[in-house]
Amino acid sequence: MNTILYISYDGLLEPLGESQVVNYVERLAADHAMTVLSFEKPADLSDPDRLRAMERRLEAQGVNWVKLRYHKLFPTISTAFDVVRGILCARAVCQRRGVMIVHARGYVSSLIALAARSASGARFLFDMRGFWVDEKVEAGHWTSGGILYRIGKWWEHRFFRSADGIISLTDQGVRAFAEFGHETAPSGLVEVIPTCVDLQHFKPGTKESELVRSLGLTGACVVGCVGTMSNWYMRHEMLQYLAYITRSVGRARALIVTREDHCNLQHDAERVGIPGDRLVFARADFADMPLFIRLFDVGMFFIRPVASKRGSAATKLAEFLACGVPVIINDGVGDSGNIVRQGRVGVVLPRVDVEAFERSLPDVRALLADREVAGRCRRLAHELFDVERGVHKYRRVYRLLSSGRGGLTSS
Repeated sequence: MNTILYISYDGLLEPLGESQVVNYVERLAADHAMTVLSFEKPADLSDPDRLRAMERRLEAQGVNWVKLRYHKLFPTISTAFDVVRGILCARAVCQRRGVMIVHARGYVSSLIALAARSASGARFLFDMRGFWVDEKVEAGHWTSGGILYRIGKWWEHRFFRSADGIISLTDQGVRAFAEFGHETAPSGLVEVIPTCVDLQHFKPGTKESELVRSLGLTGACVVGCVGTMSNWYMRHEMLQYLAYITRSVGRARALIVTREDHCNLQHDAERVGIPGDRLVFARADFADMPLFIRLFDVGMFFIRPVASKRGSAATKLAEFLACGVPVIINDGVGDSGNIVRQGRVGVVLPRVDVEAFERSLPDVRALLADREVAGRCRRLAHELFDVERGVHKYRRVYRLLSSGRGGLTSS
């Protein structure tokens, strides 16, 4: 049985960590000795019920969980502090457990992995999750050519050159390696594994009648958004589109399920002209998210289509399709546009402006009238986004790395 150290800078107690880390490692633990090192936010650690529930869940699958506190008071300094603590902890795990593969999810985790793997001679699996350094620039947090950018690029090139295996979320991301100037190890393994979901948790079903009534959505055609509406998501344009749809489709109601501040969202929605009686807000735990997604007749999200997002894949696309819900998205982000077009599971806007909104309306109306689309969504989710399929690919990568086999491949 291979011994794996999985490092995640995202906390397992966050919805993203539960969806994109826990769902994988608890399955991988069936045939690998898994240790997870994660950085948990203080607010999550202060909830004893959630903490103990996650501990029991991982213990039941034989997963060893090492928790470190996440810091953010002074962003760069806090991250450096976390990295140092992570290295010390990860080296101890590598030495104590004889780790064979250090699986690093993202760039910060990879800093820890490179420094820790020498403690046991472990292989390094770079699970990149996107082009993080360029994302920092395009998000306006770093300056292109600045000191943080140059340091980040130096480490990024080292990750690519040092990795025994690389995981990309998208085919577009792999094609962009050369454009971003990245050289991979000659014997390195490259695998494409998109963000997947548990199809037993996210699945089609009828709209829960009591939930429909409590939200005031009886008889409505629901256009829904879930999760964050900020950062890389185009909040203003998404609200503009919801305003357009609620004006253009007679029974349309917008339902936004998010942990973000509802008062600020309400204010922004009013500014773009969404009628108050056409907009509903809700909050939901990860466990209840499928109940809310199944209320949607169509899901919607727009992501900034910048160069670095060629390597990104939105988890919510997989969640929508798994629940049989078609989507309205914008083009130019990872493989999403091609997936939606080829699978005939939604509407892809070439731009997010008024002209594109108006041109999309006939296609949206046709989508809402399509009685076969839910089945196509679910079938596509099975084909591309089933977590069991993702786990199968990770097992293959682990097997190849542990056996010393390589060869630059992509699938």
